[in-house]
Amino acid sequence: MVAEKVRHFSAGGLYNGLVLMIDDETRTYWDHITGVAVHGELKGAKLDNWPVEMTNVKTALRNEPGLRVHRAKPTFFAQLMSWALRWLPMKLPPHFRGTMGKPDDRQPEMEIGLGVVTDSVRRFYPKRSIGEGVDDEIDGQLLHIRIGEDAVPVAKWDDGSRPLQLFTRWYGFSYTYPACDVWGENESAKKVES
Repeated sequence: MVAEKVRHFSAGGLYNGLVLMIDDETRTYWDHITGVAVHGELKGAKLDNWPVEMTNVKTALRNEPGLRVHRAKPTFFAQLMSWALRWLPMKLPPHFRGTMGKPDDRQPEMEIGLGVVTDSVRRFYPKRSIGEGVDDEIDGQLLHIRIGEDAVPVAKWDDGSRPLQLFTRWYGFSYTYPACDVWGENESAKKVES
């Protein structure tokens, strides 16, 4: 782990179609998902990382009634991008391709799903395969994956705790965790009966 010190990060570039962070203090490049320094003075160091869960305002307010929400007025460009992402087929920008290695063809690269990371497993659950839910045994524990009211899949252990999870595209998860599993390829996973 990196010694506790304030660092200032910004987007430093792309690698495998994903943003690399760069810190102003040492000019080290960091993988924004794993927190590992991949180039520079601190190469090999690791930052603490926490899962960031995606949701919408309605669901967040239902789960946290006292939550204060601040919303900036979107720029014209942001509104245009929001419309484009909603109605146009999702494709990677051309300049991303030059940063990417050989793709993992087990899933379509733009497949959306939930990636779960534990000490022993890196597994991708395609959203289209989750349906009413998935129960998956990992290291002797039962992991429950459900799609919430906000249309985002969430993974929880029997005790209610959550593993590190990423709602992401297949290309991002498979490049970050190249030896990952895909749900359904292992025999322990089972679909919840409706």
